[in-house]
Amino acid sequence: MLADIKQVLTDSKRIVAHQKKLEQLRGEHFNIFSILKVESQENDTHSAFLGELLNPKGSHLMGPKFLSLFLNEIGDNSIELSSARLTLEYYVGSANMSTNTGGRIDIYIWDALGNSLSIENKIYAGDQEAQLKRYANHNKEKNTVFYLTLNGDDASEESKVDLKLDEDYYCLSYRTNIIDWLEACLKEATDQPILRESIKQYIILLKKLTDQLSNKDMENEIKEILRKNYTTAKHIEAGIKDVEVEAVNDFLNELKAKLKENLDHAWTISIDEDISISWKGLDIVHNTWGEGIRIKLEGQSKMPGHDSVYGIKAHDKKWDRVDVKARLAHIDFLQSGYLNPDTGPILRLHYNLVKLRKEKNYSCQSKE
Repeated sequence: MLADIKQVLTDSKRIVAHQKKLEQLRGEHFNIFSILKVESQENDTHSAFLGELLNPKGSHLMGPKFLSLFLNEIGDNSIELSSARLTLEYYVGSANMSTNTGGRIDIYIWDALGNSLSIENKIYAGDQEAQLKRYANHNKEKNTVFYLTLNGDDASEESKVDLKLDEDYYCLSYRTNIIDWLEACLKEATDQPILRESIKQYIILLKKLTDQLSNKDMENEIKEILRKNYTTAKHIEAGIKDVEVEAVNDFLNELKAKLKENLDHAWTISIDEDISISWKGLDIVHNTWGEGIRIKLEGQSKMPGHDSVYGIKAHDKKWDRVDVKARLAHIDFLQSGYLNPDTGPILRLHYNLVKLRKEKNYSCQSKE
């Protein structure tokens, strides 16, 4: 078995090395999204790019062609193409947790017949309270809700409440649905060089974010190796999960130790028991904040598999944004600019986090 594992790893390593050489030859290391450091910005990068392509009146000047291809990809025929319109961050009223209504829908498509399609776009951010439920209650009889994530993950119980998957809402993934749709768009843009290359660069970015090789032939070659060595590959898969979780535990414990050097007895730092579960990680709590308020470092699906986010969380329903701000007002370093590692004295959480993430080859982002 050990020899088989070594052979699978050797063959896979050879393919990946060849892939990297081809990336260099094709110039794929030059990616405008990576250079500008906007790879994981949900609204300013992903929603904006997807929305521009989906918009029949977008600057691509392809009319409803891309939207039509998208609707074919997701199996939806509810939108009338001739009257279709699109808005980003579509406001459907103030968020009301009593009635489960309101909010801002990331990508909203509607037509003259009153039909609508709502897409909640999640790259690394966490779900908000009753988020999908609130969107599903908008234009309820004529609205189709989609939950888009990198790998097609389901929404949290907190977000969907009592909604049923594949009945009240549907999951989409960048890994398959979006990349397949973009490949179809690419074929339609063959005679539009700037548009074509922009779509191609975005596809490369998505394959990077979803841990896929940009070369389809090499992807198939790896799949064939795994297919022929399925039992061996399953052993490797199990080992990878253990290694990831152990690495994150080491990282969190190291960060916890560094923070304790700067924190007094009024602070409590704790690490969740099972960080392989969605939205688990490290909590930092001050004894004056009240139950349910904390600084949280966490990751979607599991911390080793995705970027991590950190910021103030207050999930207890008795807290709203105004209450939380009032509760934290006396903490100087949680006021404006606290995320700046140079000027904000947040006990250098940001500095330590970024430094450790780079050392451990992880990545992170912050959420206020």
